[in-house]
Amino acid sequence: MKILLISAAALLYAWVSGEDALTGRWETPPSEKGNVTSVLFKADNTFEGAINKKPFATGRYTLENDVFTFRDNGCNGMEGKYRIIFFSGKDSLRLQPISDSCEGRRNGMSRLVMGRVK
Repeated sequence: MKILLISAAALLYAWVSGEDALTGRWETPPSEKGNVTSVLFKADNTFEGAINKKPFATGRYTLENDVFTFRDNGCNGMEGKYRIIFFSGKDSLRLQPISDSCEGRRNGMSRLVMGRVK
């Protein structure tokens, strides 16, 4: 009975705290060259990106419903806006461009598929 109550309290806390489905670490499968891209989305709406554990990007984001908007330290501070599509029980995601003037970033993110790291 105690375990059931503790589990229920933990689930209630997670639901009430409003942590979005994006918060946490996400990774791509290894590319043909063996590169793994990872992104850590923090609860304070900041993120850190890395390739093979070497940092390459930082920035701030918002997630409203399924619209992911961000600015990072690349692309001269231009904003990117994408529709975030969660699948496989919200353990995987892909991004569909809504607006992003940075062509290189838009092309890379359009092909990006990531899985949650547990």
